[in-house]
Amino acid sequence: MASPPTVRVLLAGVDDDATSRLRAALGDRAEVSRLRPGGTVPATDAGEPTLLVVGAGVTAPAGLVGVLRDRTEGLAVALVTGPGGGADLPALTLLDPTAHITRVPAGDPDELARVAGTLLDRLILQHEYRATRAAMQRQLLAGDEPARQPGETLFGPLHHQALIGAVAVDDGARLIGWNRKAAEILSLRPDAVGNRFLLLFPRRTREDLREHLARAALSPTGPDLFERADDAGAQQILRMGAQSVTHTDGTAHTLILIEDVTHTTETRRRLAERTGHALLSGDVAAAMTTGGPLRQRLGRSARAVVDRLDIALVRIWTHDPVGNTLFPGAAAGSHARFAEDSPLGAGDIEADLVAVARKPHLTNSVVDDPRTADREWARREGMVAFAGYPLITDGELMGVMALFARRALPETTLDALSGIADQIAVGIRQDRLLNRLHDTARALQAPLLPPDLPRLPGLDIAARYRAQGDSLDIGGDFYDVFPLSDGRWVLVLGDVCGKGPAAAAVTGLVRHTVWTAAQQDPDPARVLPIVHRALCRENSPFCTLVQAVLEPSGAAGPSDAPSVRLRLASAGHPAPLLRRHDGRTRLLTDHGPLLGAFDITELPVHTTVLRPGDSLALYTDGFTEGSGPHLNREPEDLADLVASWPGPEGERPAEQLADLLFADALTRWQGRLRDDLALITLTARP
Repeated sequence: MASPPTVRVLLAGVDDDATSRLRAALGDRAEVSRLRPGGTVPATDAGEPTLLVVGAGVTAPAGLVGVLRDRTEGLAVALVTGPGGGADLPALTLLDPTAHITRVPAGDPDELARVAGTLLDRLILQHEYRATRAAMQRQLLAGDEPARQPGETLFGPLHHQALIGAVAVDDGARLIGWNRKAAEILSLRPDAVGNRFLLLFPRRTREDLREHLARAALSPTGPDLFERADDAGAQQILRMGAQSVTHTDGTAHTLILIEDVTHTTETRRRLAERTGHALLSGDVAAAMTTGGPLRQRLGRSARAVVDRLDIALVRIWTHDPVGNTLFPGAAAGSHARFAEDSPLGAGDIEADLVAVARKPHLTNSVVDDPRTADREWARREGMVAFAGYPLITDGELMGVMALFARRALPETTLDALSGIADQIAVGIRQDRLLNRLHDTARALQAPLLPPDLPRLPGLDIAARYRAQGDSLDIGGDFYDVFPLSDGRWVLVLGDVCGKGPAAAAVTGLVRHTVWTAAQQDPDPARVLPIVHRALCRENSPFCTLVQAVLEPSGAAGPSDAPSVRLRLASAGHPAPLLRRHDGRTRLLTDHGPLLGAFDITELPVHTTVLRPGDSLALYTDGFTEGSGPHLNREPEDLADLVASWPGPEGERPAEQLADLLFADALTRWQGRLRDDLALITLTARP
C-alpha cells in the first residue's frame, strides 16, 4: 500500500511561537510554510491536501479559502479568533461546504496544535479514501480476469480493504466476488458465490434493480437508492451504481459499487421532517395571529396542515360551552365541505368522541378501529390513519381537530400535530377573549358614545367623532347636547386625560355632573366649578371642557329678528370659533384653567347673539395637535380655514362646516393621527 501523503500546511498571520509548536506537533507528516503579508499563495498539485491556519489578525480569510478551494481536492481551515470573533465562520462554510473548518480561540497555541493535528488526520484519511476508489476503478476497468471467489484474489489487497463496497456479478446477476466492505454491508459469506444478487433485496425492489443492472450493459449507471433489510431486520438504504467490465479473454461481468447511506439518508429525512414541522408551526402561528374572522384563520391553519404533512382531510370544530356542542369551523383537503352550519350532534363522528374524552384518538389502522364511524368510507377512500386532538387550553375545551391520512403517521408527526393543536387552541381562546373584550368595551362605550343629535329650534347642528386607535380603547373626547325644561339647550364638549376604562369613568362622571348641575342652574360660571370639585373629590384625571347655553329667540322674550342668545365658557379647552354671516371669524380665547388640576378663582363667560348665517365650532385638541409635536398648528389656522369657507348654503350648513374641518384634519394628519377627534358645529337658520 502507498505511504500516507504529506499534507501541505500554510500559516497566515500566525506568530513565531505558534509556528514552532505547530512544526513540532505535526512533524514530518506535513510541510509547513508561512504566507507573507501581501505575498501570493504558492502553486500546488491539484490533488495535494492542504491545511490552512489563519491567525486572529487576518481580516479577510475568505479570499485565501477561495483561492485554495480551486487548487486542492482536500482543504481544512483552522480559524484563530479573539473574544466575540468567528463572524467569518458561516461565510467560509458557505464558500466551501466540503472543507473542514474549525474555530480556535486566540492565545492558546497548544489547542491550536491539537486542532491542527486532528484536521491533518482527517485530510490524510480523506485523501486515502479518494485514492482507493480511483485505484479500484482503474484496476477493474483494466479487464483483469476475475476468479470465481470473493476477496483479495478478485480485487487485490488494496481494494479488498476499501471503504466502499464492491460486488461483481455475471450476466445472470449471480455473485462472482466482493470485497470486505460489501460483505459487511450485505452480510455475505464465502459460500454465497453463485447466489443471485437480486435475492438479497425484497420482491418489491427487484424489478427496479434488474432494470438498473440491465442499463449497465449499455453504459455505466448513475447511483440509485435501493432499500433492503439486513439479517437483523433493520432497514437499509443502499446507494448503488453499476457498469459493465470486459476482460481480455472476452468475458464480461458487472461491477456494482455499494455505499450504505442509511444513516445519512435518515439524518436528512429527519432534518427535512423537522424543518417541515417548524415551517408548519410558523404557518399556523401566522394564520392564527393575522386579521380576519376566526373561520378564515382556522381555514388557513387547516390548509397548512394538509399541504405540509400530505394529509388527506383536516377538519376543525369549535366548542360552544353553553350548549356543549361542536360547530364546524374549517376544513381542508378532500371531502372538506361541512354540512351547512349544522351543529355536530353527540356520537355522529369521531370528533365528538375526542371532545367527550378530552384526550387524543390516534390510530394507523383506521379501517379496523371500532371507533371509526364510517369504516366503509375509510376503506373506499384508502384512509390509513386517523388523528383527533382536543383543543384545550387552561383546562377549557376550545374545539377539536381531526384528520385522515392515506399513509401511516409516524410518532414524530403525531407529536408535531399535538403542538399544532395547542397553537390552534390558544388562537381560538384569544379570539374568544378579544370578543369578550369587544363586548365589554361596547357595553362601557354605549352610554359614553356621542348621542344622536336633537333638532334645535332656529339652529342647524352637526357633529363628528373619531376615536383614535384600537376600538377596545374608549376615547377621552366626548360631547353632549340636551334640553332644559325652560326651552334652553346645553352643549358640552370635553377632553379627558387618558384613554380606556379610566378615561371612560371620568367621562361618565363629567357628563352626569354637567347634566345634574344644569338642571338647577345651567350657567357655565356655576356648572364648570361643580365639575371641577367633583373631579378633585374623586382624585380623577384632569379634563378640559367647553360649555355653551343656547337660548333661541322667544324662549326668554320676544325678539325683532330670529336669533339665538349664547353664553359660553371654556376651562382649559381650545378656543371656540365664531364666524359671522359676512365671513368675519374670531377665536373666543378667554378661558379658565382646566378642571381637576388648579383652583378656579375666575371663569370668564362669553355672551353673544347668533343671528341668521352665524356659525359656531367647538372642537378638541386633536384638530390642532393630532400627530403629537409633529405638524402642530394653531387655532388661528383653523380660524383662517373657517373664514375661507364660502358660507352657509342649502338646508344643512352646519354639516358643510363640519365636513370642512373634519376632512381638513384627516388630510393633514393622515396615518400620523394619534389623538381623538370631536367636533360640534351649529349655524343659525334664517
